[in-house]
This record gives sequence, structure tokens and C-alpha cells, in this order.
Amino acid sequence: MKLKGSQIITNLRENLQVEIGRHLYAVLAGYAQLDAFERNELAQARKVDGASMPNAINLSHSLLDRMGDSDLRSLVKQEGKYPIGVKRKLDHEFDALLANLLIQDRFVILKNLELLFAFDLELETIRARATNQSHILLLLPGEKRGDHIFLFTEAEQRFHRQLPFQLIADNHLWELDHA
Repeated sequence: MKLKGSQIITNLRENLQVEIGRHLYAVLAGYAQLDAFERNELAQARKVDGASMPNAINLSHSLLDRMGDSDLRSLVKQEGKYPIGVKRKLDHEFDALLANLLIQDRFVILKNLELLFAFDLELETIRARATNQSHILLLLPGEKRGDHIFLFTEAEQRFHRQLPFQLIADNHLWELDHA
């Protein structure tokens, strides 16, 4: 459903009050629209308790920052020979990063998820972590076509990815109306 940024914030605020269940949300739009939504609506938005919304976290940078330079160099060297081992290491670091972020704040906003798709990391990790009092909002560059969500549609066709079906409930998925 296409909504204005203010409508998305209203829906999000209502959902943040619910403690039980799955709490994985997503906003879909182009990169420029997501950036404007983050700078304008999210930056000014308040939670029901009056607190500011948290800043969006660049997931790719945060994931790489968790690893030391020597670990990163080692992963780059091993990627060609041991892609499953590299994926397993990144999956582990990804889960640990989400756990740490949710300890600091029960509501996390993630952007720049390209690394997850480049290495085919387990997206189910996000869904599993977004339960009960933990809420995660994804800022996703893409669009909904029928029942499917296509990501990175502004890039060349070979870089397009499809979000797993039913990863995010329809009532927790909002397309930004930039008209």
C-alpha cells in the first residue's frame, strides 16, 4: 500500500506499542526517496513516549566494522576457496550485531542491506530477532509487484533481488508514495 511518509510514521508508532508477536516492518522506495524519508519524517518523528526515533544504522558498514582488519583480509582471501565458510562467519556476525543492537534499543532501523544479499546471508535472522518487545524497520530500495517485493530495481537487472515471500507481513510493509 502506497502511503505518505507521515502515514507510515503513524502506522509505525501504533505498531511500536504492540509487545507480543512479530515486529518486522519495511518501507519500500527508491534510494533518493528513502534518504528523504529518513532525513525528514524519521528524523522529526517521535515515539508515543515522546522519545526520538533512533537513527538508521548502515547495516553493511556496521557488519564490517564488527570485524577487525585482519579478519576482513582473511575473509576476502578465503571467499573464492571457502564461500560457505565465509557466509557462515558473516551470518554469525550478522546475528551477533542484531542481538547487540536490540540490547541497546528495542527498536532498530536498518538501511544499506546490500551486503546481506551479496553474500546471500540468512534474512530469517532479522525476522527471528524482531519478536515480542524487539522491533526492526528495514529501509529497502525496491518496489512491490503483485505479491512479490523486488529490491535494487534502480540497478542493472543482474543486481535485482527478490525478498523471500512472506518475510514481512503485508500490514507491516509500506510503499512510500512520492507523488
